[in-house]
Amino acid sequence: MFYTRIYSGVYGSSSDIIDGSTQKVKYKKKSSDIDTRPFYLMVVFPKDSERVVVQKGLFIFQNVGQFGVKTITTTLMQEFFSKGFHITLKCNTISPDLFVRKIIRQDNIKKLVMVKNIKSSDTSDNVRKGYGSEIREIGNLYFTEKMWSRMMDKIRYVAGGRYNLFEFEQIEYDNLKVVVDIGGRTRKINLHNLENLSIIEAIPDKIKMADGHPNLTMLIEHFTKVATEYLEEMVLHIG
Repeated sequence: MFYTRIYSGVYGSSSDIIDGSTQKVKYKKKSSDIDTRPFYLMVVFPKDSERVVVQKGLFIFQNVGQFGVKTITTTLMQEFFSKGFHITLKCNTISPDLFVRKIIRQDNIKKLVMVKNIKSSDTSDNVRKGYGSEIREIGNLYFTEKMWSRMMDKIRYVAGGRYNLFEFEQIEYDNLKVVVDIGGRTRKINLHNLENLSIIEAIPDKIKMADGHPNLTMLIEHFTKVATEYLEEMVLHIG
């Protein structure tokens, strides 16, 4: 396990840098100026076990608000390994089931969007793929603990396979999306396509220093704890 620091920023347009306390302009940013931020990346290589030969690891990226470096970093790494070593690097969510349990909760689920493919009784209509579909949306959801447990079992089943059906009120649906609130933002998640989605973990406030950046020692400890929890779910161990 090791970490690295990545600096990233945006340039191309001018702007005014304003003091947040006085609202006065402190600096006029030119289009050639780059406002860089440091982002930490933790790379984790699990150990082989008697039962498992590990062929995957973990990337844990730090985000700062809406800013991050995941997409550009993984794209450049894929190009590097492909051109230099003829190796294909795949970056997917670590575990669909773990993603579902971390992201979808009883207190943040807002809506179910269910799609049922409709086939015509006329066989000539079914020559073309996807004759039609019926979409059903349900909001204002309320669950007792028992109802939520059953619902999560069904959601986890759907997430476990691209072609798994979702049964609701004795009707089978071909596709299920859930609308959830993540950090105050509404996000629609297609449970049949979780490969490229990321789990977002909040960094505890105690790790942040006065300048807004994290205390590196405490951040590494937090990264290690999070990585260990994920690897235990995947029956792996940090190498």
